[in-house]
Amino acid sequence: MNTNQITRPVLHINHFANQQALRLPTKEDRFTAAKAATTALVLIRGLPGSGKSTMASVLVMVGYKHFEADMFFEIDGIYRYDATRIREAHDWCKHMTRDALSRGENVVVSNTFTRVNEMAPYLEMGAGKIRVIEAKGTWENSHGVPRQMVDRMAARWELFPTAASI
Repeated sequence: MNTNQITRPVLHINHFANQQALRLPTKEDRFTAAKAATTALVLIRGLPGSGKSTMASVLVMVGYKHFEADMFFEIDGIYRYDATRIREAHDWCKHMTRDALSRGENVVVSNTFTRVNEMAPYLEMGAGKIRVIEAKGTWENSHGVPRQMVDRMAARWELFPTAASI
């Protein structure tokens, strides 16, 4: 072997007794990782009528992608809520958020998130910066959620210790 020749090391791991070569990170890998580290995810939580969507619209003006489960029920600009599809709506919201973050886009999600564990899938998406904001306004809600339902949501509300209240 020529001692002037530079060789690139090949790393090996023993995976269930099979030898597999690990590839070294490429320029594209480093770029993707850098984008992920600089993406931002903002979660806005609050009761219906608290101003979540209004706050999110401000972030949209500065380039954020906005998702909320209620968007799933908007068809041709008309809101058609179907309680039997609420799980599907939240799955759609998580999917759209994950896709946008994977493209390096900043995302704002505005949902009620009354329980802290409802935010967990978003907190685990690996965005570089994550902010949680609690909307505290008391306006009439845009989807006509009955007062009794809002009261039930308020009764199950869990505090998120590091959320900014606005």
